[in-house]
Amino acid sequence: MKNPPSTDHAFVYSLYQRMLKDHLNYAYLGIFTQEITNSLINFIQGLLKITEGSRKIKKRVFYVMIECIQNVTRHQEMPGKAPPRSDGIFLFQSKTGMYNISMGNSIDNKHIDLLKEKLEKVNQLSKVELKEYYKTVLKNTVISEKGGAGLGLIEIARKSGNQLRFKFSKLDDNFSFFFMDTLINELEDANSEQMHFFNGVEVTEKVMDLMDLNHINLLYRGQFSEHKAFDMLDVIENVRFHEDQPPLVKKRIFRVVVEMLESISLHGADLKCLAGQKIGILLIGREGKTNRLVTGNIIMNDSAKTLAKKLDYINSMNEKKLNDFFIRKLDDEDMSDFKTDLGFVDMRRKSGNALSYQIVPVNSDCSFFSLEVNIEEK
Repeated sequence: MKNPPSTDHAFVYSLYQRMLKDHLNYAYLGIFTQEITNSLINFIQGLLKITEGSRKIKKRVFYVMIECIQNVTRHQEMPGKAPPRSDGIFLFQSKTGMYNISMGNSIDNKHIDLLKEKLEKVNQLSKVELKEYYKTVLKNTVISEKGGAGLGLIEIARKSGNQLRFKFSKLDDNFSFFFMDTLINELEDANSEQMHFFNGVEVTEKVMDLMDLNHINLLYRGQFSEHKAFDMLDVIENVRFHEDQPPLVKKRIFRVVVEMLESISLHGADLKCLAGQKIGILLIGREGKTNRLVTGNIIMNDSAKTLAKKLDYINSMNEKKLNDFFIRKLDDEDMSDFKTDLGFVDMRRKSGNALSYQIVPVNSDCSFFSLEVNIEEK
């Protein structure tokens, strides 16, 4: 078994803080193939079931999300010269009745003026005018695989009930990266303060840079109490973020993620630190043929030393000793640490790698615990 990866865990805590500050729930950065798009839609549908909010608002949120994802999918393939980056990004933020959806993809510079014109037109129209404009465009447009004359943008504006904010960031002389976001709120019409609460475009740019730098495809922040972790597993089970990912590797990833989420449920601090919520983050990515699984959460300081000692001990064992330890634990009458010990042992055995971790003090009561497990594709 391999030694722990030389991971810079500082970015995990930095990302955790940013996600809390920006009310960021999840983000995906990667290629939007049809298979991955379908997988991502299933992922989002599952997450909305465990997200607070009325059925009506969730329906609007889901519709806008689908339109944004399809918009990225339609426009990521361009004829002629390939852009510097062919991936796209999708990001979701929420806070008490407000939901912000952001997306981004590369665009040919020669198409910017026309897209700007469409966006500005949509942003000028009232709800009633948007409905009529949609009918007019639909009547006079030939629908292609790329969509039709901005129908998707009109629908996003109609369903969100708010303006579409956007930005073009230059990649080179031929291409730029197009960012767009919109707000959906329970009260339909957002005031100026609400519209700028999430700063979706700015946050998306910064998060994309962090994900790029650390080879991350998926970010998720949420509550990981025992029942929430179980719900999250239903969401992840059918998700594949790379089309060439072998099925057996996907199964190993899922099994390790099961143990990692249960670890947050078991060790996550509540009450003193986070008002009763076991908040954690899950990161999934790939660097070359190495799949990266990372979790981060707050733990109580009085358990930090014991946790570190257990991880160091498990990392020190070879395969035979791990199996002996596993059997010994099964026969142990003291079941107090049964789940904890076997969970970490299972991560080690199923991944074939040692566990990389870091514990950083946050205050007199709490520390931040980050854990990375790597799974190699052979």
